[in-house]
Amino acid sequence: MNRRDFFKYGLGSAGVVVGGSIAGGTGDMDSVSQKSDFQHPWWVKQIKTPKLGIDEQIYSRFEARKNVFGSMVKYYGMENLRELNKRSREKTRKYYKEQKPGYRLEDRALADAAWVISRQGGLNRGTRSWTANFVRTPEERGVDKYRASPTEAAHLIKTAARYFGAATTGVAKLDPRHIHSKERGKTVSFETADEPYENDTNLVIPQKCQYAIAMTVLMPIDNIACSPTAISSAGSSIGYSRCEFLVAGLAEFIRGLGYTAIPSVNDLGSSVAIAVDAGLGELGRTNRLISPEFGPMVRLCKVLTDLPLALDKPIDFGLMEFCKVCRRCAESCPSGCISYEDEPSFKVKGEWNNPGHKAWFEDSPKCLAYWQESTSGCSNCIAVCPWTKKDKTMIHDMVKAASAKIPALDAFFNSMDKSFGYGRQKSAEKWWNTNHFEYGIDTTQGKE
Repeated sequence: MNRRDFFKYGLGSAGVVVGGSIAGGTGDMDSVSQKSDFQHPWWVKQIKTPKLGIDEQIYSRFEARKNVFGSMVKYYGMENLRELNKRSREKTRKYYKEQKPGYRLEDRALADAAWVISRQGGLNRGTRSWTANFVRTPEERGVDKYRASPTEAAHLIKTAARYFGAATTGVAKLDPRHIHSKERGKTVSFETADEPYENDTNLVIPQKCQYAIAMTVLMPIDNIACSPTAISSAGSSIGYSRCEFLVAGLAEFIRGLGYTAIPSVNDLGSSVAIAVDAGLGELGRTNRLISPEFGPMVRLCKVLTDLPLALDKPIDFGLMEFCKVCRRCAESCPSGCISYEDEPSFKVKGEWNNPGHKAWFEDSPKCLAYWQESTSGCSNCIAVCPWTKKDKTMIHDMVKAASAKIPALDAFFNSMDKSFGYGRQKSAEKWWNTNHFEYGIDTTQGKE
């Protein structure tokens, strides 16, 4: 029986039974897809604090240079790093000569071009400037600043974020511990100030910026499914460029309302921690955010502000229970950097992990070394995740809902996901002859 017939006949009647039970006996399967623009599916539960909690005695602000990108010489050694780079260059030239699909000139040109907007930004630079670029303030317009209830303001911000390209948006009270202690050799500090500023030694965030707007940006699944090739790298890099445009636009919008806004992508602090607090997803086995709607097929960004906003809550959609039995990301990781442990823990793998929070910690230097070896990066863990799905059909929503409500079915769903071929690498050569959607994102209600 193929996938289509299984969905049509094998799960047709069973789905009604399962669906009725997980919907609390309502039997209204259409409710799976019925939600307002800014709400998660009905089967996502709001909770008071994230399921993977923190140790209040240990968790503190992380120094950005400790990540693998900031300390490559420290983690690899200069000679090993040179050897990695040398092998990468040799492989790249070899692949060019062989015209290897996914590694050809046109493939790499696409990946490089997709960075075009992202390369315009940086911490308090370009598109991520901490002060207004050109927007006119209320004072300049001769009117008072925007006034509304926190609930109304949150709706306004989420609408604007969607307009600028956010797939989902959430608001959290800013936990200063999620903000890096140092960036670019400067101390990141919170001070009583009207506007954020930078000097020779400090990057200053006004204490009044107590709200963090977390956002997801979709990546094109057809690209990521070609991992590890330059085609998949293009899917990742264009996600960052879209984040750049999103945070720049939203920050300017907030400034136009008369408030402070600090845009950020991967700089300044942990986008994952802020997104978890804002209810955009849960922390998965990859130690990255998994969203209930799009799985790991997202990039994250954030804007800090003093505009009073209604807060969202962390969520629980059964991900931790699913990750315990799945392990697909670990099995598909060519570097072996993802944990196989049964349970998340507080035990970190190295200095690149911020201690004090519970997680499945990864061995990041192994991951980055493989990126060099592959010559094109890697997104295997994203591509194979069962929560990554292109098809927005009732059956996929129903399976997600069942997983959220009945963890005992997780192993079965994972097994069926494998059997139907989800997560298999797609052809990078065929990608060029695919009829792509705008920006590579299918926003329609597709059919299986």
